[in-house]
Amino acid sequence: MRTHLTTPGDVLKNKVLKGMNVTQEQLANALGVSRISVNQILNSRRSITAEMAVRLAYVLDTSAEMWLNLQAQIDLAEAKRELSSELPKLERLRSSKITQQ
Repeated sequence: MRTHLTTPGDVLKNKVLKGMNVTQEQLANALGVSRISVNQILNSRRSITAEMAVRLAYVLDTSAEMWLNLQAQIDLAEAKRELSSELPKLERLRSSKITQQ
């Protein structure tokens, strides 16, 4: 069973575009980027970079960390899915030194 993770695009669609009644064009202008860039983020075809996270945080009075954490959750879920058949073939190195830092 797959659970739906909230993407940065979901937050922008629901909280900004709908919640604040802002258009893609208005958001793009506020961010200083193209409408195409905003559209790609909204449709999960472009990831949130550190630079975009800083722009979003400034324009929307949020934190850059929030945007990067949302993107990291998506990236980790995708990596786990893509590597699911390869991971069991890897050798595990177990050491208490790694976890005791």
